Amino acid sequence: MPPQISIIGGMLSPNVLPFIAAIFLNQSGTFAKTLPICAEPILVNIWVRPEIATPIPDSILEKLWKEKEVSVETYALIAEDSDFARKLLKELVSKSKLASEVIAVTNGLELITEITKLRKINAKISFAIIDLSMPVMDGLTAASIIRSLEEDEENVVKIPIVFFSAVKANEELRKQMELLSPAHYLNKGSDPDPRGLADRIHVLLNFISRYQQKV
Repeated sequence: MPPQISIIGGMLSPNVLPFIAAIFLNQSGTFAKTLPICAEPILVNIWVRPEIATPIPDSILEKLWKEKEVSVETYALIAEDSDFARKLLKELVSKSKLASEVIAVTNGLELITEITKLRKINAKISFAIIDLSMPVMDGLTAASIIRSLEEDEENVVKIPIVFFSAVKANEELRKQMELLSPAHYLNKGSDPDPRGLADRIHVLLNFISRYQQKV
């Protein structure tokens, strides 16, 4: 006879019920447990009939937990002063799943502030998309400060930087990028048509995706 489990409280997707059964099959009674099987862990009460309770090897339970682990949280940062471009970038980066969290700010100073906060909690920053021309603090200055902060830390992984700007790349910018490596550049264009910007962002995200696969 297959295990019978009564969910007294909470909401669960049917596809996780076998996992729940395996966890509690070697126990009986009413249990309240937070289960890390969803994006937001939920509290459920589970009752397992005592007469069907049988031991489950620890190795199997460990494997089930490992298979259901939530992936490591990663962050993508965007610094862009244009409201439209910033919102579009955030939307498309979020949809791309290149990072689990996307933080968008309006200038380089705000970018440094967010990076400092994330560093304090040892968060993994996947990449930063930075405009070159911004008020308060421009993109190159912000990138230079990022690299200076990284030099003060031990065994730090440098944040890949992608400058996404309408400012044309010249020899001076290329020299600066060499000093800020890993740093890349893609021209944002000045097309007033939103579809043109969206197309360039897709090119940008394709580049980032390929870069992530290489490293």
